[in-house]
Amino acid sequence: MTPTRLLSVALLVTLALGVWMRWALAGAFALPLDFAHVRHAHSHLGAYGVLFPLAFVAWRNAGAPAPGPRVMVVYGAATALAVFGFLRAGYGVEAIIGSTVVGALWLHGAFGLRHRVLRLDDPLALVPFGIVAAMACVPFIALTLRRDPPFAQHLVATFLSALLLVVVAPSALAAIGARAWPAPVLTIAGLASAAALGVWPSTLTRLGLAVYALFFLSVWRERSVPLVLRASRATVGAGLLAMALGLVPNVRAAVLGALHFLVLGPVLLSLTRERWSSSPFAVTAGFVAVGLLTLPLVLQALDVTRWTMEVSALGGTLVLAWWFVAVVVAAPGSDAEAKVAA
Repeated sequence: MTPTRLLSVALLVTLALGVWMRWALAGAFALPLDFAHVRHAHSHLGAYGVLFPLAFVAWRNAGAPAPGPRVMVVYGAATALAVFGFLRAGYGVEAIIGSTVVGALWLHGAFGLRHRVLRLDDPLALVPFGIVAAMACVPFIALTLRRDPPFAQHLVATFLSALLLVVVAPSALAAIGARAWPAPVLTIAGLASAAALGVWPSTLTRLGLAVYALFFLSVWRERSVPLVLRASRATVGAGLLAMALGLVPNVRAAVLGALHFLVLGPVLLSLTRERWSSSPFAVTAGFVAVGLLTLPLVLQALDVTRWTMEVSALGGTLVLAWWFVAVVVAAPGSDAEAKVAA
């Protein structure tokens, strides 16, 4: 199976796991597996098997060092082992071994990007700091997972936020040729944002979140970036700014909604922009589906609960269908070079 096919499978399985959980939360059926295990498999497959491989492609296309084919074989095997482990037993032996190998390869990738940190307007200058910060959370997650599960969940939120805001999102910006604000400012703001969305929601870290949100909003002015990508990134910026200002409660539902919109909207479409359909109708339909999935989560943070579970599950189903069409039905030829590229 080609790398492109593997990536397409990882994307569809990640989305399918998410839809499965959404309908279970809506009361449509009971999960035959432990819900927490499925949630871990979903989030880690998305990060390990979809977002980072796409980020590696963006690094390579930007002229930066990225893992080669042999390393990616090891990376793929470690990802498969970790996801299987999460499904079987949560943070068990297989998940720990697989995740350790994946983390080591992330750190190796960060080391390869060390020279990019000197380029002040390069989005990839943020990436090494984001990877190191995220990996620094891992030992503390392991130590608190059983002793203090709520705090461990906050640590996980910081871990995922650091990966998405300071690693994956900048990689997506590099993929579309967008420029960053001065890297030291944006790095500090991104790391503060990760803390604000997880373990340390203080006035200081919310200030960093506001700065990072304003950066996202500023992408609107980059006329070289397609309108749909500018609009989606500005929407994320507006949402993060609302959280920084306290207009939207900084609670789990709102964070999940914001991060899912970021991933399924501007990040995935930026990292795959050379592959997805240019049809305005198709792109609009995709964003409507993402909105149906994520907006109900934000509404839950505002104590609106009627039909939100069902609408979110429906939105997730439509997102899965949209990407199925993109990577399977609409894929050119039998090779399914698809809409996600390697």
